[in-house]
Parts: sequence; C-alpha cells; structure tokens
Amino acid sequence: MSAPLTPAALGGVQAAVTLGAVVVLPLGLRLLDAAGALRVPRPRSAVWPLAGAAAALALLLPRGPVAVGAVLPFAAATVALATAAVRAWVAPTGGRRRDASLVACTVALGLTTVAALALVGDRAGATVLGFGGDLLLLTVPHMLFTGFGACLAAGLTARAAGAGRSRLARAGAGGVTLGVAAVLVGYFVSDEAELVGTVVLTAGIWCATVAAWRAAAVRDGPRAAAGWAGAAVVGSVVAMLLALWWALGEVTDVAHPDLSWMVATHGAVNALVVVLGSLVALRLRTPLVQDGPAAGAGGGAAVPTGPGGGTPWTTTS
Repeated sequence: MSAPLTPAALGGVQAAVTLGAVVVLPLGLRLLDAAGALRVPRPRSAVWPLAGAAAALALLLPRGPVAVGAVLPFAAATVALATAAVRAWVAPTGGRRRDASLVACTVALGLTTVAALALVGDRAGATVLGFGGDLLLLTVPHMLFTGFGACLAAGLTARAAGAGRSRLARAGAGGVTLGVAAVLVGYFVSDEAELVGTVVLTAGIWCATVAAWRAAAVRDGPRAAAGWAGAAVVGSVVAMLLALWWALGEVTDVAHPDLSWMVATHGAVNALVVVLGSLVALRLRTPLVQDGPAAGAGGGAAVPTGPGGGTPWTTTS
C-alpha cells in the first residue's frame, strides 16, 4: 500500500482538478466544436467553467452533503457530455467506418463522467467500485487530463491530419484511447495488466504528440503552436517514462516513486506540458470565431478558417 499523499501533493491534486475542470474541459469542448467532430451542448457557454469551479470548490469543503452538492452541477454537465458521445456513436454513418478520431473524441467525453463519479465518491467519503482515499481522488485529475484531454487532443490531431494521410496520428489516437481503457481495466484486474496498459498508453501519447508537432511545424503555421506542440513531445517523454517506472515498480521489486512524488513530477508534467500544451497548440492553429452564425455542432463557434480562408480541419468521419 502506498503512503498517503503529503499535504503538498494533496494541494497539487486540488490545483490539477481546478485546472482540468475550469480550463481544460471548456477549452477542449470549444476545440471539439470548432473541428465539427461531433455535437456537444453549448460548447461556448459559461456553464462549463462555472460547473468546474463549483467542483473545485467542493475540494475545499469538508466531506459531506454540502461538498457533494457542490459537485453535482459538474456531474450533471458530464452526463450531458456522455449523452452527446452516445448520440454521436449511434448516429447513422452512411456505411462509413468510425475512425480512430471519432472513437478518441467520444471516449474523451464519456470519461469525464468517471472523473465526476470519483469526485462525488471522494466528497461523500465513500468508496467507488472498491476504491477510496487517495487513489479515488487521484482518479479525478487522471480522467480530466489523460482520459479527456489526451484522448481529445489525439483525436483532433488525427482528424486534422485527414483520412489516410498520417498513420502516426491515427496510431496516436488509437493508442491513447486503447491505453486509457487498458489502464482502467488494469485497476480491477492486476498490476501486470495495468503495466501493459501503461505501455500502450505511452506509445499512443508519443505517437500523438509527435504527429501534432509535425503538423504544427509546417512552414506557414504559427510558431507558437509549433513551440507548444514541441514542448508536449518533450514533456510526454518525461511524463510517460515516469509512468512506466511507476507501473514496473508496482509489478516488480524495482524501487519506484511514491504517490506524492508522482503527483509532483509525472502529474505536473503531464497536466501542464503534455495535455495543456497539446490543447494550446491546437487552439493556436484553430482560431475560434467569436461572432457570426452558430455552427451546427450544438450552437457553438462557427467553423474556423485557416490562412487563406481554408478550413484547418478535414471533414472526414
């Protein structure tokens, strides 16, 4: 059993939940809408960051009914996202295959409900599917950043690359999605299964970040986008090597960091550099139109145009 989180690490987790719920989730929804990947309910609404702020506030309250009540708006918002994901998945495709991009984006939306469920359980002082304490709390930032943020960034990168153009981007989207699912299954199966999932997730994130950097580094693209995408590549190497070290140490006798050290290193790099960096790079490549007619994707931003008036996103499904 790992040692409990130190007060500093606990503060880091609370900060990560705040960043994920207030910044990463709303930003991701706007990017998803701008890409026209699938319909999400009112992606530009202030409801999303406000619900996230209420969830962050719940972490500062004593465990109990009041704290649970503060989380409920966020939980309801994630249910709406999961519903949008289900609708996108069951929608007629006209005989076309659902590609890795759509799978990654729908899984990203669905996993926000896992974050909300874990947060409700933590604030209630309960266990969820046998998990409680620090492990349950750590599930919240994991699902907001790796579950939602990384899956979404990988999916949008594959979509921007276009069907058949980038095997690396498609491998990234598929690998991140499969890796996140495998790690979740590993929690319930064994440390060995979790290690396998971490290996798959690592390969997926490395493929996705490199593909995003290659796409952002085009000659006429914003330099800042290439810089953020490049930082995400470097950060992914650091963050995921730490994750592999942790997972291997849980299976073998290899000495490995405790949870508090992982929060300060792997967690911080993954959140601030890999996921946030990837989403900011996509944001810089995708101006979000603030005025004009609403797009079809849930009444959000109009479909953006790239340099020269062309859309930076392909419309393949």
